[in-house]
Order: sequence, then structure tokens, then C-alpha cells
Amino acid sequence: MRREIVTWNEVNQLIDHLVDQFEHEFEAMVMITRGGIIPGGMLAEALGITHILTAAVDFPAKLESQSAKLLIWPQFLQFPEDDLLVGRRTLVVDDVWG
Repeated sequence: MRREIVTWNEVNQLIDHLVDQFEHEFEAMVMITRGGIIPGGMLAEALGITHILTAAVDFPAKLESQSAKLLIWPQFLQFPEDDLLVGRRTLVVDDVWG
């Protein structure tokens, strides 16, 4: 696996680069635990998002699915109630998906 070490200044530059690519403003954010908490917090600060929620997911069949070469769908362990998200343009943040 390739590893790259970046400074906090470089992380801030990457966040700024990402923010510039959004075509819409967001009214809410759902951060997927654990990996989405740090980048989500940084993006929320940069975008001025104050309505921040979390969701927890698990990939329980990861090893079995990898051996069968199947797509892995997450199992939601916790997700915000619908009324907290309805009508809000929401950004979902995680470190990886799949």
C-alpha cells in the first residue's frame, strides 16, 4: 500500500481545492464514523455548515465478498432520523466507500 505524509498546511490546501469543486451550497452534513469525522469537521468549518450529524456503518461480509469478487454494501448501525435531513441539501463525508 502506498503511503504519503502530508503536513497540516497541505491538508488545508487539499480541503480548499475540494471546496472549490462543489457546485452547490450544503445545509447539512452527515459524517460517517470513524473515517469521516476529521475530514468532515474540516469541510464543515470551510463550508460554514452548522447542521452536522453522524452515521455509523459496518461492512460485515467484507472478507467473504472479497473472495467472491462481489460489491460490498454497508450495513447502517446508526443513521439520523429523516426529519433531521428532509428538505436539506446534505453532504455525506467518509474516508472510503466500498
